[in-house]
Amino acid sequence: MMSEHLEQFFKIKSNELYPFAYSLLPDDLQAGQLVLDAIDLILVDRDFSSKFPEYFESEDELRRDLGVLSTTLYSHIYRLAKRRVGQLSGSFTIPRNFGPFYRTPIESRGVIFLREKLSFSWERISEITGKSRIEAIEKYHLGVNSVYEYLGKPTEVN
Repeated sequence: MMSEHLEQFFKIKSNELYPFAYSLLPDDLQAGQLVLDAIDLILVDRDFSSKFPEYFESEDELRRDLGVLSTTLYSHIYRLAKRRVGQLSGSFTIPRNFGPFYRTPIESRGVIFLREKLSFSWERISEITGKSRIEAIEKYHLGVNSVYEYLGKPTEVN
């Protein structure tokens, strides 16, 4: 049985992760499943499994590693979504008024969401996506250009 502070962490974190998951796979059930799968992966992740006994005993130990745990959860969601999008494409109903965003490639959508909605640093985004900082910035600009193209507006990169 999980300690209360660890359960609370996963509950709060799942509410925080859901919008990111939904930005990658625009389906309520699929986004929710991505979050659950990411949490399951954390529970069996060899980098963290040895630390869980410490997290059960001490909230301070958990608090110390929150940033790393969070980044790893985002990374798991990103990687899982990239694998699933091919299987699920065509089965999504794109949310009204968000067509240009959801027609943008998933890698760029993820980077745009992390940068614009969550204000993550380029370093953290590159950790989550597994790309270099330069590649993450490139995905961002390609994604923004893609959104503008689908909106029918001219694009300029600053």
